[in-house]
Amino acid sequence: MKVLFIFKSENFLAPLGLCSISAIARSKGHEVHLCEMNTRDPLLAAGRLKPQIIAYSSSTGEAKHYLKVNQKIKKELPSSFTIMGGPHPTFYPEVINEGSLDAVCIGEGELAFADLLDKISLHEPFEGLPNIATRRNPVNSAVRNLVEDLDTLPLPDYSLLYDSTAMGSYPLKSIITSRGCPYSCTYCFNHAWEKLYAGKGKAARRHSVGYVIDEIKYVKSKWPLSCVKFYDDIFTYTADAWLEDFSKRYKREVGLPFFILTRADLLNEDMVRLLKYAGCRTISMSIESGNPGIRNNLLKRNMSDEDIILAHRLCRKYGIFTFTNCIIGLPGSGIGNDIESVDLSIKAQIDWAEFPIFHPYPKTELGESTIKEGLYTPRYERMHTSYQYKSPLNCFNEKEKNAQMNLSVLGAVAIAFPRMRNLIVRRLIYIRHNVFFTLLYYLVKTYVFRKKIYVTRTNPLNSLRILLRSLRQEWFRHEDLKG
Repeated sequence: MKVLFIFKSENFLAPLGLCSISAIARSKGHEVHLCEMNTRDPLLAAGRLKPQIIAYSSSTGEAKHYLKVNQKIKKELPSSFTIMGGPHPTFYPEVINEGSLDAVCIGEGELAFADLLDKISLHEPFEGLPNIATRRNPVNSAVRNLVEDLDTLPLPDYSLLYDSTAMGSYPLKSIITSRGCPYSCTYCFNHAWEKLYAGKGKAARRHSVGYVIDEIKYVKSKWPLSCVKFYDDIFTYTADAWLEDFSKRYKREVGLPFFILTRADLLNEDMVRLLKYAGCRTISMSIESGNPGIRNNLLKRNMSDEDIILAHRLCRKYGIFTFTNCIIGLPGSGIGNDIESVDLSIKAQIDWAEFPIFHPYPKTELGESTIKEGLYTPRYERMHTSYQYKSPLNCFNEKEKNAQMNLSVLGAVAIAFPRMRNLIVRRLIYIRHNVFFTLLYYLVKTYVFRKKIYVTRTNPLNSLRILLRSLRQEWFRHEDLKG
């Protein structure tokens, strides 16, 4: 069969989930294609290809784009089977009732998609397949066991993405070495994931070092690569045998700078020493709130200011750059609490920080509590994909929301240039949100990312193309929703 994957690129993050699903389809002998909505008309692509299967992967905020496109495609190709996977349908399977999708995939999709392809190709009924929900059975919660040994999965089909989009020429590429996270931060879906998969296997799993090294070497041999971004929730928990083996083999066989994510309360000198030896350039450790009460009681992060400061200064000692996230606009907080996040980031001497505005995603503990408290009426079809878009909570007035939007861009500027802190938090964030603040944020971000966070070696022409593309995407992230 012909399988068409459709996605809309709004940043430089590769949709690795689609690559994994595509690898499964190819392994079963099916023909796979990709349409990126910013560069190709999906209706024309589907009309020319006439695929039997059309698949989307969506987070909350993105689904509205795919539902709109799918409505048009189903009118032209009513016999095509359309399915959506990813975080949004996993935690909001009711999305099946909001458009013309034939099914949604809940949870891990590789084995479910494999079974679905078999059923459709043989013209057999697929109702009741674990992980698959339909309009007849819109809240199917039956899921199969988690894949315990991740090495049994085929390498992600990077060619699907890198051979047909501009991401192939971008020298920063993402790799995921593990799945699952043992923590239950209230803004994240992990507690809902654990409930969904209770008794279905160990949530936190990771590939062997050999699998990871082979994967990176394959990507490096096929496409430009000057920096690896490991996009695991937590790349490493301790200086264990896996990390020791990885550090030696990565340095010897790959030898490129890389970026990881972990937690400040996990990081210690043994880990930093191994990571630095391997070539780690940047470590991202989220603060989420500079106020200890909010951070530990509301968000359940369970770490102290001292943990955060010591971990970031340890990175500085070893010459590793640092990146953090701080959520602003949290329910029950004020702009003063948001400024505390700026100040803690400066005190910890962090190199770059993002200040996303809180959005209540479905099935997250904090998202559900905002609904119960009447602070938010679910309208996920109206939720913006950008974390820097205006807060949807009704507990803030327009003046407060304006200040939050300004801090979401100018807070990062204050971290990069701490001498601007007073001007920003005392004056600029209270000015009407405007395009000049977005432009300043973009320019400073580009400077810091190129100088510190990533190594992205490209020729001048390609660098210009990347800059223009990222600028267009930055504008989209701050653009008002229409309709």
